[in-house]
Amino acid sequence: MSQTRQLTAIMFTDIQGYTAMMQHDEGLAIKIRERHRKIFNSTTEKFNGKILQYFGDGTLSTFHSAIDAVNCAIEMQIAFQKEPVIPIRIGIHLGDVVIADDEIIGDSVNVASRIESLAVPGSVFISDKVYDEIKNQNSIEAKSLNTFEFKNVDRPMEVFAISNKGLIIPEPGEIKGKTTEKSISKVKSHGKDKSKARRKKLILALYSITGLLVLLSAFIIYQQFFSQEVKTDDIDKSIAVLAFENMSDDPDQEYFSDGISEEILNSLVKVGGLKVAGRTSSFSFKGKDVDIQSIGNTLGVGLVLEGSVRKSGNNVRITAQLISTADGYHLWSEQYDRELVDIFTIQEEIAAKIVNMLKLMVLRPGDSKQPTKNIEAYDRYLKGVHSLSLNVEGFGDALNYYKDAISLDPQFALAYAGLGDAYLNASAYGLIPLDTALIEARKAANKSILLDPEQAYGHDVLAFIHLFYDWDWEAAIREYHKALELGLNDPEDFITWYEALLFGNFEKAIRDSKSIVERDPISPEAYWSLGLNYYFSRQYAKAITSFEDALEINPDYSEAYRGLGFSYRQLGNYTKSLEALNRALQLTQGRGPAVMDLLATLGASNQKKELTGWLDNLLELRAELTIPSIVFAIGYAYLGNMDEAFIWLERTYDERFMWLLSIKVAPDWDVFRDDPRFDELIQRMDFPE
Repeated sequence: MSQTRQLTAIMFTDIQGYTAMMQHDEGLAIKIRERHRKIFNSTTEKFNGKILQYFGDGTLSTFHSAIDAVNCAIEMQIAFQKEPVIPIRIGIHLGDVVIADDEIIGDSVNVASRIESLAVPGSVFISDKVYDEIKNQNSIEAKSLNTFEFKNVDRPMEVFAISNKGLIIPEPGEIKGKTTEKSISKVKSHGKDKSKARRKKLILALYSITGLLVLLSAFIIYQQFFSQEVKTDDIDKSIAVLAFENMSDDPDQEYFSDGISEEILNSLVKVGGLKVAGRTSSFSFKGKDVDIQSIGNTLGVGLVLEGSVRKSGNNVRITAQLISTADGYHLWSEQYDRELVDIFTIQEEIAAKIVNMLKLMVLRPGDSKQPTKNIEAYDRYLKGVHSLSLNVEGFGDALNYYKDAISLDPQFALAYAGLGDAYLNASAYGLIPLDTALIEARKAANKSILLDPEQAYGHDVLAFIHLFYDWDWEAAIREYHKALELGLNDPEDFITWYEALLFGNFEKAIRDSKSIVERDPISPEAYWSLGLNYYFSRQYAKAITSFEDALEINPDYSEAYRGLGFSYRQLGNYTKSLEALNRALQLTQGRGPAVMDLLATLGASNQKKELTGWLDNLLELRAELTIPSIVFAIGYAYLGNMDEAFIWLERTYDERFMWLLSIKVAPDWDVFRDDPRFDELIQRMDFPE
């Protein structure tokens, strides 16, 4: 890379309110942007400027002369004030930069962007260095606004507004930026009318001729070239992908807009060093009027990607905006009008631009394999993902959607992985016999990996099969690590079960669960997982708190009620235990593992008549419904009939019931622990040392 240093005038512009305009009237927004670019191009050329970057609603350009840059800004700003008015903000700084090929690198770029962020529509703001160059030009008037302290800029800097006729000169109170609070100096005169103000605004301005590199990248590269320390708070490596808004006429297309958002999120998860908020937490703001700063505080992220999807026939329009949560500043926005056959390219393109914004990894369209070339199959897959997220009421639909996707494209690896996942979930609630579900889930996961060994989902499903059903500990952890290499979130629920249930390493399991909560702080499943690990470690009060946290997020989350039920049972509060378990069963239409927990609470509270009645009814229903043997083993154990209990427990072992994995540590199994047959059963499972 060839490099030269030179003194350059740097100009940043952006269209204020462009994103909101795009949301309300896309046609008008596009016309305004086209008019903006036409004026900008012709005026920049007239004053010998060089355009380095268009980024959605903004620009970056350079000039050899500060006077040329200011005259250019004045002329174009006056043109922008003519109907239809375009609300443009302009900032200019003069500084020493490095020109590396067609890239501009240096701290002066950062300063120019911060000056622009202070401006108001119709204004031109310049730094004191630019003012020194133009102050003797009779054709240019300027007014001092105040002196500002910018983050990571060593010296306070006086900022001026060009005050030529037709330009806007804001009052100090109109400048709403977030600069440092400490006042530097009062308003003073420099022969031309001047005043001072301050603002600190964390923005990342895009740059480079390709449209992919960004200001943050330039700053990082600059620091690398000149061996200066990079402060960690300058490099924001956290992002949340909100559920894109469905702008289609058909509300049933909601799954499609959700799917687009999720696939972009999945692309970002693969970037090393980038913290990506979990799907459940990010999507929890869907349909809610919550400001970006609150979202950032809640999720602990510095950036938010939001957007909309409008699907019509075989065409789709996707808009996306990347926003700083510190101040709501729009760092980048773009609109994509494509045929649905290009949907994967759009997803990769959006993810690539964001990744380049953070300068962590360069992903280019085409680097990753398209999951399917059949858009109808992809449509069914997205419906399957959506249905699977609905828990028990959606499991049946999920199975059918994944099967439809596979029938439309038999080479669709992700659809096979989803099918395997759906089979495991359906069997856990007795919708499908476990032996049937396990055969089909394993077959689907293996097929997924065979078709595409480089996608994480299939390996993740296979890891759970090896752990919970095969009891092949080495294969389980191998598949989990493979999934991590391919982009699975780390940590993930799998590893908490692995550490807690196999090794009794509750401290690490809880620590990993807390990391999941931090990544996905509005996910009821994340709090449920944390509560379960507290339960395994017999910290029942903390478990209850976590399950209650889950219910605050989703009051209809059946597994959280079940968690409260078995936790209250261990504390001897049988009334609350039964209330919670009955609510769980109400939500799952009487299916699922809460039945077993209900029998345990009836037995622990010495309600043996009620327990016997339940067992008799369940035995009659077993011919029609899939009821796991563990239910009867627990029931007979609490009745004191241990011989009958162990008959059913042996059947549980033969069935490979998934929660038999918790046999070493879970309090639920304490009713069996005094019987030597139980120790023998644990030995047969051959847990790792």
